[in-house]
Amino acid sequence: MAEIEIGAATLDEMTQIAQMDLSFESDYVWKTQMLEGLDSFESSFQRIRLPQTIRVSFQAYSTANLETLIRQKEILSVRYEEHVIGYVRLEQDETVNRLIVKSGGVMPEYRNKGVGAVLLDRICEIAHHNRIRSLVCMVQAKNDPAIHFLLARGFVFCGYQEFFFRNMEIGMFFSKNIR
Repeated sequence: MAEIEIGAATLDEMTQIAQMDLSFESDYVWKTQMLEGLDSFESSFQRIRLPQTIRVSFQAYSTANLETLIRQKEILSVRYEEHVIGYVRLEQDETVNRLIVKSGGVMPEYRNKGVGAVLLDRICEIAHHNRIRSLVCMVQAKNDPAIHFLLARGFVFCGYQEFFFRNMEIGMFFSKNIR
């Protein structure tokens, strides 16, 4: 595979990013269960195999929102042979010195080819260079491929929020300390 380039997205790339379909398929979903006692709360997640593969549509940004995010330097684009093949939205939380991957991904035809790993390595380099202590990624509970990708790269589950995404899906949060 030729050289993958990762850098701040430009307004010239906005159309490619806006039209990118980052939908995914999954055979599993992560289900949460809350148990409430008089003096405690307990939550657990269970990976459940679905009766059939589901396709989950990606919730793209509106053109206006995307333009704002690009101007604010919150979007990194992934380029391969002059084409944008993926992107991520990063947000810095200075109160706790962490970098948050809010959304994004790699186009389906480039998945499982190492592009996501190169992107994640670059994000970790950016965090390390800026003396950021941790990286947090947010994913939908239905995004089993992304969850396994993060776990395989040393991320650990650190929380969740129900009705987190626009489609009212549970948001699961995974973090990794940056050294």
